[in-house]
Amino acid sequence: MNNAIDKYVKRICEYLHEYPNDISMACINIISKIYEHDVNNIYHLSFGRLYEWSGIENHEKFNIALYILVDSRINILEQHFEAFNEIKNRFEGVDDDFIHEVLTTKDYVHPFTFETISEVEFNKLINIFFTPTKEFRENLSE
Repeated sequence: MNNAIDKYVKRICEYLHEYPNDISMACINIISKIYEHDVNNIYHLSFGRLYEWSGIENHEKFNIALYILVDSRINILEQHFEAFNEIKNRFEGVDDDFIHEVLTTKDYVHPFTFETISEVEFNKLINIFFTPTKEFRENLSE
């Protein structure tokens, strides 16, 4: 294993000392899999892939583990949003601030046409994915 991995494992163990062990193990499993698959070649991690890599069977605990990996104090994953742009016939990124504003105001609009849509339509349209943070990539590449 890489020394940077050891540093992140230690950080997670310190941060999660009051959490159940399976949550910290899920975090460690995800970190290890990212390392095994070469962090510099990973740009799109879905919930499904991360869930599989976590080795945990409880969805609630998985969500906690994922939240921890996104936490700026741990700084391993970044959350991103995308939606299918029907005009261009491809998936495109959606700005975090746009998502935050829509969720805060509850004024659901299509991210590309800006037409008013329902909350259900908005949730079906927006996909969440994750990428390793720049810091994590750099540390694992050393």
